[in-house]
Amino acid sequence: MRETEFIEKNQKKWKRYERALDNDEQDPELLNQLYVHTTDDLSYSRTFYPNRSVRVYLNGLAQRTFLHIYRGRRGETSRFFTFWTDELPRVVFAQRLPLLISLGVFVLAMLIGIVSYRIDSGFAETILGEYYMDMTRENIQSGDPMAVYKQMSPFNMSLRITLNNIFVAFMTFIAGAFFAVGTIVQLIRNGVMLGVFQYFFYDQGIFQESFLTIWIHGALEISSIVIAGGAGLAMGRGLLFPGTHSRLTAFRNSARDGLKIMLGTVPLFIIAGFLEGYLTRHTELADGIRAMFIILCFAFILWYYVFYPRRVAARPRLEEEAVARVARVDTEKVKLKQIRTSGDNLTTVFSMLRSNAGLLFGGIFVITLGFCLLSFYFYGSNSSTRYIFDGSFLGDFHNVHELTTSFSRDRGFLYLLLVAAGFYGLLRLSFEIFWKSTDIELLPASWRSEAFLYLVCTAIAVGFAFSGTIAGLFAFLLLPFLMTFAYAGYSGLASPQETFKFVYTNILSAYSNFLLIIIMAVPCMWLLDTTVGSLIFAFLDWIFYADSITIDNANVVLQAISYWFLFGIVFCIWALSFSLNFYHLREVERADGLLERIESVGTKRRIRGMEME
Repeated sequence: MRETEFIEKNQKKWKRYERALDNDEQDPELLNQLYVHTTDDLSYSRTFYPNRSVRVYLNGLAQRTFLHIYRGRRGETSRFFTFWTDELPRVVFAQRLPLLISLGVFVLAMLIGIVSYRIDSGFAETILGEYYMDMTRENIQSGDPMAVYKQMSPFNMSLRITLNNIFVAFMTFIAGAFFAVGTIVQLIRNGVMLGVFQYFFYDQGIFQESFLTIWIHGALEISSIVIAGGAGLAMGRGLLFPGTHSRLTAFRNSARDGLKIMLGTVPLFIIAGFLEGYLTRHTELADGIRAMFIILCFAFILWYYVFYPRRVAARPRLEEEAVARVARVDTEKVKLKQIRTSGDNLTTVFSMLRSNAGLLFGGIFVITLGFCLLSFYFYGSNSSTRYIFDGSFLGDFHNVHELTTSFSRDRGFLYLLLVAAGFYGLLRLSFEIFWKSTDIELLPASWRSEAFLYLVCTAIAVGFAFSGTIAGLFAFLLLPFLMTFAYAGYSGLASPQETFKFVYTNILSAYSNFLLIIIMAVPCMWLLDTTVGSLIFAFLDWIFYADSITIDNANVVLQAISYWFLFGIVFCIWALSFSLNFYHLREVERADGLLERIESVGTKRRIRGMEME
């Protein structure tokens, strides 16, 4: 090819590369592709035009691309600071209405608490508990009304208060998923408690001392709870008012904003816990010093959450093109025939789940409802004796085993088949999500493939049917192989011998995500169980009245539904991860994708709408 033809054919592409490199916001994926194709052209020019200016030009373009890629990698560490100085303030400004509503609800609840105490002083015992009120009255009579803050060591008190406050704030935030109603209930509850608590000291004639002591840490602590309430209302806002988006898309966007606001309160809770443990106890400090400290804390909250977000929002930013590029990337199909690290595997899996969130949660809910209703239908006695659940941190392992065991609890062969059917439903749901997200073309399923999948699910159910120790060994030794073979055999891509070889000759790859998902799932399941679960049960106890037997039966049914639903999410993540990892393992052994790319050298390739020889 003549040099002029080479330049004429590619100069538009090169100009487009230059414009992309000049953008303030860079897309790492695009830069990577630009670098690859620019070096291809550079290699061609070095071969055929070694002494021409086009080679010098392409060499400079390739160097610029490399420098941008390198700079982008170094700049990742600055994103932590950008979150606090730019991203979070913009989200706070965008969600200023939910934050204002949260403040209004909290203040109104405080007034309700004050009025309720004035009407009936016994209301304090109802809200704060008789033990706490009796202890506080004894402290007042002894001349040290704030003695409660001096009973523990500073470190232990700081740690305990910080964890408790984060827990309360997380409950307030996550309750927003219930169309914002749960968050409002939590705000009212905490506001009424604060109003009663503070007015009690006013009624005892020690308001000034209580205010100057409590609000040393309370300025940040109470402000953070109100902000967490605003985060919950922001999340629920997407469900209530989706606008032009689908309700699921609106909820996903609002939940992302709410989570960012919630994360922003964590440092405030840590500081508030430190102040409560180390500073609040020093009631001997001068009133002026304590008052000044409280004013400074409130001033910081007012500046960072009111004035600074307005200032940041007024600054222009060039994100439209970056958002459009991300949207294009999200709609692309996942390429399967390539080697992936464990991190890449999980990133891809969560991308699949994000793109199919409606199918995932809707499918798991239907499967959960069907499984739990049938499990209680087959049982003759009270529901409360069907399962025995554990509420400890690691109790979720026991709770999942309670739902899946049959031999160790004498539930019979029919229950084993029911558990296998539950696994079958979760795997089929996972495979549907996987196929919708990838570029693979599969043959239509037949009754033989469905029967094969159910047999594999039965084998998994048998492993979980024994006692906890045997089930644990089975899960660790055989579950990665069975779940990988479930996809490989169902799709007709590998025999049992090949799958066994893939899994156990690359055991680190096969087990890394399996264990990593467990490590991530346990604390998440525990938090959801202790926050959302306790909120639901408290709400039901509030609006329904029944005898203790009925309540116990209902609690067991609701817990069974909750634990199977949470386990279903983890199981689907496993299934997607193992399915994706199967192609990684096969690529390591066979290099099918590499061979295809070698054969395609010299054919036309397309990069972002442009063709290249």
